[in-house]
Amino acid sequence: MKKGYKLLIGITFFVLLLLRIMLFENDYMMQEREVTIQTENEDLNGFVALPKEKGEGVVIFVHGDGPQNATQDGGYKPLMERFAKEGFASVSWAKPGVDGSHGNWLNQSMDDRAEEVENVLEWVKNQETINSEKIILWGSSQAGWVIPKVQQNHQDITASILIAPAINWIRQGEYYTAEKLKSEGKSSEEITSVLNNDRRKSELIRTGVSYQEYVQETEDRSLSEERYTFVQKNIMADATNDIKKIKSPVHVVLAEEDQNVDSSETARTYREMLPESQVTVRTIPNVEHSMLNPSLDNSQILIYLSAIFAPKHTLVSNVYLDYCQKLIRQL
Repeated sequence: MKKGYKLLIGITFFVLLLLRIMLFENDYMMQEREVTIQTENEDLNGFVALPKEKGEGVVIFVHGDGPQNATQDGGYKPLMERFAKEGFASVSWAKPGVDGSHGNWLNQSMDDRAEEVENVLEWVKNQETINSEKIILWGSSQAGWVIPKVQQNHQDITASILIAPAINWIRQGEYYTAEKLKSEGKSSEEITSVLNNDRRKSELIRTGVSYQEYVQETEDRSLSEERYTFVQKNIMADATNDIKKIKSPVHVVLAEEDQNVDSSETARTYREMLPESQVTVRTIPNVEHSMLNPSLDNSQILIYLSAIFAPKHTLVSNVYLDYCQKLIRQL
């Protein structure tokens, strides 16, 4: 009986400790609000994180690819908290068609996405609780085709922070495919064969053929019809000309182990297109494209548990969080 009682006490203590850790790790030092962002085109389900002290400015979050909700399932919150500590609010929103936002993100071109950011910018400027004296655009991956379109048109954007941004849609796809095949141990001949086949498919998409014609020609059903339409609208995306026109500072943050985006091409392009005084490039060691904590070792189970039990301190790379916070502090 005594052993059973001690075991029960031990289990109870462990559960209470776990709950306490969960409460602490999910309690961020910022005021969180769900909002509706009304724009000319659609209503978006938004999220605002406000600093507890008087605000210094605002960071507007621009998603990468995929059906993202406003906080990327909470993955943005550790970074938003860092920004709040520096006096900056954060604003994000679910993509159209996701989590209550009107529309369908798969119908958007990169120009459409840029227009959406412009609409959110106008909404932010009309909010009394948000100080828009300093405006920072933060975006990851695919946002590298969106933010330069917006930044070049605004004198009131203080700077942008671009996380692993891509430059050219087709080259990015080829890089990703090649890296994936290398990790699977494929030979150079096998990789070349796959890339050549993908180039034929890309050329077909570029010509504007219908989805049905594409499937009939290639027998490739890996893309849904909606995704095919999205790819067809954006396959010619290239950020180079937009980057040239940016006048305010750009901070590029790259992942050392990125298998999605060619970091060397991104760094080279930004350094060639912008003067040294306007651009900074920093590579975060040991991390992959998502900037997650490298200790998680791509384990979906560990990532899931981390997101639930300790997202604030274990989910995202601390080196990355520290650097982004430092950038904001310097502004």
